[in-house]
Amino acid sequence: MRLNGSIAERFLTRARRHLGMNFVRVLQHGVGEAVKSAGCRHPRVACRVLSEAEALAFAADPSLRLSRQWVRAAYARGAVGLGAMQDGRLIGYTWLAYSDTPYDSTVWCALKPGLRYTYKSFVRPEYRGQRIIQALYAFADRPELWRGRRASLYLVNSDNFASLASLGRIGCRSLGHVTYARIFDSVIAFHSPALRRAGIHLYAGRRHR
Repeated sequence: MRLNGSIAERFLTRARRHLGMNFVRVLQHGVGEAVKSAGCRHPRVACRVLSEAEALAFAADPSLRLSRQWVRAAYARGAVGLGAMQDGRLIGYTWLAYSDTPYDSTVWCALKPGLRYTYKSFVRPEYRGQRIIQALYAFADRPELWRGRRASLYLVNSDNFASLASLGRIGCRSLGHVTYARIFDSVIAFHSPALRRAGIHLYAGRRHR
């Protein structure tokens, strides 16, 4: 029997909150697939690469859910920040990773060569529903932002149905899933066969904020 969205969401949320179990879907798309999606509906929004100095300045705005420490660490790993701008104001962003990267504060995602990880996507609440995140994903399809990778990965909590729907609109396909729990300083994770074949796994990393 297939659970409907509301029942599944309650189950997965409670499992994470009370049992410490996390259920993550891994999706992917290939080069050139995201750019086929419909763009932003707002005519005065432009997407571009953010410099580290710009991202650090924007991090002063608490509503953007960024911290200067997080921004510095991302750029130190070689990540690229993409911003959706309107009249000099950052209204949305996403990040591209080309090496192992934190999935959350203590769990990291290992990436094999040939893969890119698109993560930490955000749009200001008053701009949601205007396909701004799809415009950012389409911008990320530029050849210079692939750096020779063949696929871009997205890791999403299984109860985050809004994000899963958004990724479906840019042609993402399910690659597999992972269930994990943190036990003291270790991570116990169960990866689906497709993830193991692709060389993608989650592991315990140093604490990251």
